[in-house]
Amino acid sequence: MSVNMPASLRSTISMLQTLTADRETSLSRLGSGLKINTSIQGPQQFFASRGLNQRAGDLDGLKSGMAQAISTVQAASAGVTSVKGLLDQARGLTTVTLATLDNTPSAISMRRELAEQFDGILRQIDKFVSDSSYGGKNLLMSRPPSFAATDKSVSNVGNITGIGKAAISSVTSANGYRVSVSGNGAISTDATDLLRVQDTIGLAQLNLSGLNSTTEGRFDDIKFELYGKPGRDAKLVVLDGDESWTTSYSQSELKALAESGNKLAVSHSFNSGAQLNLLIDGKMMAQALDASGVKKASLTRDVDLSISVTNNEGVTLERSAATQDTSMRLQAGENSFRFPAGTVRLEIDPKTIQGAAETSGGITGDLGSLTGAIELGRPTTEDLADTAVKLEVARSGFGAGAVAFNQYTSVGGGAQTWSQLNANHGIVTIGGNNPLASKGEIVVAPGALAGKTANAVFLYNRSAGSGGLTTIADGDFDAGEFANPYTEGWQQSAQLSLTYGAVSNGRRTVSITDGLGGSFNGTVADKGDGQPVVIRLAGGVNDGATIGLFNKSGGAGSRFIDVHVGLNSYAVADDATTAAASSFDSLAGWSGIGTDSNISVSIGASNSGGLGLRAVSVTHTAMDGSIGVTDNLTIGNAAGPTGFTLSSGAQIQFDASTGANNYSWRVAAMNSTASRAAELTVRSISLGEKATMTTDQVSVGTAENDLTVNLNANGSSALEIKAVNLGSGPLGLGIDNAANGWRDRSDVNLAINDLERANIRLMSSLRSLDVNMDILKTRADFTSEFSEVLRDGSRKLVVADENNESVKVLTADLRRQLATTMVSLMTQQQQRILSLF
Repeated sequence: MSVNMPASLRSTISMLQTLTADRETSLSRLGSGLKINTSIQGPQQFFASRGLNQRAGDLDGLKSGMAQAISTVQAASAGVTSVKGLLDQARGLTTVTLATLDNTPSAISMRRELAEQFDGILRQIDKFVSDSSYGGKNLLMSRPPSFAATDKSVSNVGNITGIGKAAISSVTSANGYRVSVSGNGAISTDATDLLRVQDTIGLAQLNLSGLNSTTEGRFDDIKFELYGKPGRDAKLVVLDGDESWTTSYSQSELKALAESGNKLAVSHSFNSGAQLNLLIDGKMMAQALDASGVKKASLTRDVDLSISVTNNEGVTLERSAATQDTSMRLQAGENSFRFPAGTVRLEIDPKTIQGAAETSGGITGDLGSLTGAIELGRPTTEDLADTAVKLEVARSGFGAGAVAFNQYTSVGGGAQTWSQLNANHGIVTIGGNNPLASKGEIVVAPGALAGKTANAVFLYNRSAGSGGLTTIADGDFDAGEFANPYTEGWQQSAQLSLTYGAVSNGRRTVSITDGLGGSFNGTVADKGDGQPVVIRLAGGVNDGATIGLFNKSGGAGSRFIDVHVGLNSYAVADDATTAAASSFDSLAGWSGIGTDSNISVSIGASNSGGLGLRAVSVTHTAMDGSIGVTDNLTIGNAAGPTGFTLSSGAQIQFDASTGANNYSWRVAAMNSTASRAAELTVRSISLGEKATMTTDQVSVGTAENDLTVNLNANGSSALEIKAVNLGSGPLGLGIDNAANGWRDRSDVNLAINDLERANIRLMSSLRSLDVNMDILKTRADFTSEFSEVLRDGSRKLVVADENNESVKVLTADLRRQLATTMVSLMTQQQQRILSLF
């Protein structure tokens, strides 16, 4: 049976259901705080709110990226600040160095230590920069293309003789650097320095020469130390690096030297190749002695030696040991050559670098008393050993053209080679007969050599003989001709008795005695025409004296040879009659003949000059035409020693036989003594050693440390922060390592200029970082605020009104209560009506 509810009841129940649903909705909104929780509840508002929330979320993500970027920039800024502090320290080192620019060993050592500290600071800068990374990004280490020298080219340069180490720093691009060594090593010095040392030490005619050794070369100063107090003995010590030479003089020796008015010639050759020649002035040295007991002076050494480096653009930088400008001087140790694209660094060994030099060769040294008579010429050989040469003038005949040189050639420190040098056509070849010796030429002014000789030793072949050995260099023999190209060490005049055997298998026996206890007995090689055999006597007063014998023929024979010591002129007979009148002892009576001459004597018969007298006519004719006089004199009829003083000033003496006779002599005059030999060094032509250091790109540039910060969600706005290179290298701050151990002000100034440029670059980078930091912070603040605006807008679209919803709940509760009461009343009324049935 169906029951029909009244319409009012149905209406009340429906209202109750609606109120319950509204109440649930309000309670749900109050619980979630949102009036729209699903798209069904309000599609337009829901999706609009969701879009705003998503934009806000995207901005939150950007804000996180910006915060990380800010930290990265802050890390870089901290690194820049630290680097700035290190730059200030480095600048302080340069300031200290500029205050210690003395050339004393201690100051040089201090500058070298400061330079090493400077390089240490550069290494610390690189470490600070490397440690300034954050989140995998280092804004102080950009990755540009890098360049370096190839290992092979560095090795090639390092293999050059005298270069101990080769390197290149601050390389910014590919290039090539041609390294070459040149200069013949001629040693010289500054004239002002010479005078200063002479005045300080009390020397005269000080001269520094020689050729820089290829095994023991040096570039530093030569030091002089004079020990002794006034009125005491003097000791002169000359220091060439670790080698020293000492010569001492007693007070009495200095006094005697001063009183004589003469100067003592001394010389010394150092292992470095430096040749020192000087005169000891007794008065000056005595006056130079100081009360302190020591006086010191140093002599600069200039060496004709340079290293040049040329890049591919043809730019050449050079350092030379021949300049005292320390900014350009080649020195032991590191030498730097700074180009725009890199700094070539070469470590030089002064002992051996000369061996790498390209040279056109040359002859250098002290000309001694032959100055003006000879000029240094050129070498004629290539790549042969250096040859030390001592040249003295000898007389081998009459007139200016009859001049020979006494040459002592030391080859590689070994045995001496002796050679006669004839000045034909003004050119003399030196180098001796040793094929391993460098040979060279010197230019001779024959006229300037007229009358010069190294000593007053004359040889006279008393008998012509036939064949065999003679003292005549050309192998010919004219009766009475003389020569002395190889006489050394004779202390007393002597008559030599020479006996020689025939040549057999290229050798012959030789026996010599001097009548004074000296002798030689042995077998010698026969060297052929014009080649000397040098005989050295042993024993007696002439122990060690030498004489040169030349081949005339291979036959055996003997002859007497007169050796005269200490004469200023020497007469030789033109014929046998004259020779018979020229006794060995009487030759000492010849003097006063100042130029090569002929002396002719004509003696008449007995009583031709009067009772008991013979008429004598003596004619003195100079070979150069300057003298031509005849003296008419008389002598007794008896035979015996006879001497005259001629109107020309000449004195002659001979043994006149009885009766009429004619005598004729040629006279060699020595009017200028070449007391100081020319001590020279010959250096041959050398092609030298060269090598090229090549730099190439070794890595490509990357932007791995560049930082990109997105400023909006779609990436249409971004901040690009480029990484910079603030390392000390050429692609960074551009600070090169200390040049040459800061030997010179110019080296320090290079570092100062680098630091100033680096400081400008550093400050520019710091300003750029600060600008980017401000941009990031400003954008981060904007992003934070704008995301809140978006979220607020999103909330306004979907957030419920708590007051309104609360009222709705209360209203719904009240209306539900009333509706429930109404339904209850209506149900009771229905039941009462039903109970009536």
